[in-house]
Amino acid sequence: MTGMNRLRQLKDLGARGALKSAYYSLRHTSNATSLVFTSNTITEIAPRTEFDVNRRLSVGMGRSGASHPRIGRSKVSTTAGASVSHTGEDLANIGPASILHVEGDFSMGDSYANSHLRLLCGDEISIGDGVAIAWNVELLDDDRHVMRIAGEPVERSEPIRIEDDVWIGHDVSIQKGVTVRRGSVVASGSVVTSDVPPNTLAAGVPAEVVREDVTWGNG
Repeated sequence: MTGMNRLRQLKDLGARGALKSAYYSLRHTSNATSLVFTSNTITEIAPRTEFDVNRRLSVGMGRSGASHPRIGRSKVSTTAGASVSHTGEDLANIGPASILHVEGDFSMGDSYANSHLRLLCGDEISIGDGVAIAWNVELLDDDRHVMRIAGEPVERSEPIRIEDDVWIGHDVSIQKGVTVRRGSVVASGSVVTSDVPPNTLAAGVPAEVVREDVTWGNG
């Protein structure tokens, strides 16, 4: 991170955010800057939550723009026994007005999620490196209710795995038991209920592969 970017981050964080970040970082890790929470991020972190942060995990940072014109409060909550990991070498960033509730195991590499992410981790959610998640995306690995079909119980929680270099468009919902394979793209407005093969474009409700041999980048 350049000196200018670091100064901008400190300004956005604010004094309360800096104190909150240092408190939770030292409480759960050995590095005072490993967890970054803005002053308007609500934190309800259970004491027995396990954090394993390689470098830095940030929640709530972001400036207003086309993708998040209405900046709102974020919330991070965990239950006892939950685990939160940063598996990359630089930064995992989750944008403003996002809600993360972790009861299971949540891990994220050097990737970013834009504003208004809704993440419910009852079992396991993993996000690899180089993943770009647009605004208003839902990652829900738990139904929160028991359901039966023909008298047989349906598995309530199943892992969500998002591999490296995936691009997820805005207003996408990814449901329990889904793996989004490396290099794939999920089109805006899709509801993903089954695995997405590598280097494909998936779209629709429910999402289906509409293009193969897909590559994407920032330039």
